[in-house]
Amino acid sequence: KYPKLILSTGDTPSCSLANNFEGIDEIRPGNFVFYDLMQYNLSACNFNDIAVAMACPIVAKHADRNEIVIYGGGIHFSKEFIKIDKQNVYGLVINLKENGWKEIDEENYLIKVSQEHGIIKTSQKLFENSKIGDLIGIIPVHSCITANLMKGYLSIENEPVDHLAGNS
Repeated sequence: KYPKLILSTGDTPSCSLANNFEGIDEIRPGNFVFYDLMQYNLSACNFNDIAVAMACPIVAKHADRNEIVIYGGGIHFSKEFIKIDKQNVYGLVINLKENGWKEIDEENYLIKVSQEHGIIKTSQKLFENSKIGDLIGIIPVHSCITANLMKGYLSIENEPVDHLAGNS
């Protein structure tokens, strides 16, 4: 009755966890190639499977609240969040390294986002070791918007990866 009907399946968890796509005409894996904190929170991946982080500059510091303001907000990270200890979390602060990143031992989260800026609740150690102008790494809760809106990517070797951004 519907000869041009296409059988489609999608979203990151089903595409990354399924083993058999027999009879499926197309898959829509979402952010499957990157993963993110949402997928990690759902146990669809391990932390080491997450393959995208955003480097954002620190634009202000507030010692009375142990908060850092970054140029990185809803248009960079989405306004989706997960709850961690009753706190809305929009991203996880990571330690940017020369060949990738590492999770920081203390809890440092992106806890508020406006259109273009975000507020990071930091440990005392991270606050003291950060200065205005430094780049800070954030793993997004939901990487689709982050991946879509950036004009390009850098690999962990600091090489441009234009083909992922549709520039090839």
